Amino acid sequence: MNTVVLQRHVQYRLNQLGKVGAVGLILMVAAVAAWFTLVRWGEKDLINARKRVESVQKQVANKSSLPMSSSLNQEEQLRVFYKNFGPEEKVPETLQRIYKAAEKQDLVLETGEYTLVVTPGERLQRYRVGLPVKGTFKQVLGFMDKVLQDNATVALENAAFKRDKVDEAVVEAKLVFTLYVDTQP
Repeated sequence: MNTVVLQRHVQYRLNQLGKVGAVGLILMVAAVAAWFTLVRWGEKDLINARKRVESVQKQVANKSSLPMSSSLNQEEQLRVFYKNFGPEEKVPETLQRIYKAAEKQDLVLETGEYTLVVTPGERLQRYRVGLPVKGTFKQVLGFMDKVLQDNATVALENAAFKRDKVDEAVVEAKLVFTLYVDTQP
C-alpha cells in the first residue's frame, strides 16, 4: 500500500468518525501514551525504592549483628571496636585497593609519600599516605569516594586542589589519606 492510498483511507475513516469521534480517538491515543509513560516512571521509582529498602535492610542487619553496647562492659566494647581494624600486614592490600581506585578513574599515581605515625601508648598506628594526582575534578572526586567506600579504616585527612587557570579542566590535587591499623590483632 503506498502513502497516497493510506492517507486517503485514514481521511475516509476520520470523516466517518466525525469531529467527536476524531477527538475521542486522539484522547484515547494520548491516554495510552500517558499510561505507558507513567508506568515506566513508576517502574523506575519502584526499582529505586527496592534498592533503598535493601540498603536499609543491610544497615539493620549489620547493626543487629553487633552486640548491644548497653550489655557490654567497657573492655568488650573496646574489643568490638578494635576488631574493625586490620593488622599491620594488611597495609599492602589496602594500598593496592587505593591504586586500583586510581586506575578506575584513569588517574596515574606517579609518586607518593608514606609515613608511619606512631604515638606511644596508643593501640592504633597510622600510616599517612600523601598522593599527588592530576585529572579532572570529577576523576579526583570519584577517586576519593572510591577509596573511602572500599576501605573502612581509611580516612581523608587533607585535600588541596590547584588549577592554574579558571577555564582549565585539569586540576592538581594533593590528597592525604590516613590508614589505621591495629598493632595487637
